Amino acid sequence: MLDLSHAESVSESQWQAADAHTKLPLRTARYFCEYKGPMPQHAGSRRSFQRFYVRAKAVLIHGERSYGIYTTDISRQGIGFLTPRQLLPDEKCTLTLPNGAAHELQIKRCRRESDDCFACGARFTR
Repeated sequence: MLDLSHAESVSESQWQAADAHTKLPLRTARYFCEYKGPMPQHAGSRRSFQRFYVRAKAVLIHGERSYGIYTTDISRQGIGFLTPRQLLPDEKCTLTLPNGAAHELQIKRCRRESDDCFACGARFTR
């Protein structure tokens, strides 16, 4: 469905054109280099689909603004990412992935990690 490659990235011009960029906390910056492949599943998990680590730059369009973000994980149903601004549950946005594919999202959760870094989870709407 998404065919992402860790070697691919959104174009530098798309990333630079974004209105704001996620600033990774140091502990998260290291985290981006450590894990690859499927994420461990925990006993009693209510998740319908296996999640996979995906570390890439992407561009999120939210209303009139665009944000340079980092993806963290992906499944058949949704995606996790780090964004520079807080997003509220049920808000709609569009995510452009490294392969150029654009996907409509509905925000499900958003938690502050540090200044200019919020960990969000969203569900694909199409």
